[in-house]
Amino acid sequence: RAGLGDCETLRREGAPIPLRPLRRWDNGRDVLVTGDAAGVVAPASGEGIYYAMVSGRYAADAVAAFLASGDPRALRQARRSFMRAHGLVFRILAMMQYFWYRNDRRRERFVAMCADRDVQDLTWHAYRTKRLIFARPLAYARIILKDVRHLIESAV
Repeated sequence: RAGLGDCETLRREGAPIPLRPLRRWDNGRDVLVTGDAAGVVAPASGEGIYYAMVSGRYAADAVAAFLASGDPRALRQARRSFMRAHGLVFRILAMMQYFWYRNDRRRERFVAMCADRDVQDLTWHAYRTKRLIFARPLAYARIILKDVRHLIESAV
């Protein structure tokens, strides 16, 4: 124990974390946000530690370029680099969230769909590597057909 049980709480603060990357991470002059502040929390899963660390690396590179050149436009490179590497994953997860997290019925259908072996294999690989794989187009086709079926059944 830290012995802080008797200490007075002076104030409590909190702020919502955006669930998609912000359109701008810099103010065009001298401020650059990264991690949760930049909204690099994966939609649908809420995962953010990996993406915060990666965005921090891109931010460090952008700040180094800014300090070397004095040109604040160098700060924009952090977001550009991040989105080039991870933007597609964020767009796919945002679409999933839009379609599957709208109500309890759809969420339950989504959970049922996760029992599918193709979904498990592709999801596990994507989770481990933080990349989408395109080596199994038939698996994606089967998943899309199952998605459509589940969406139609959840609408009825």
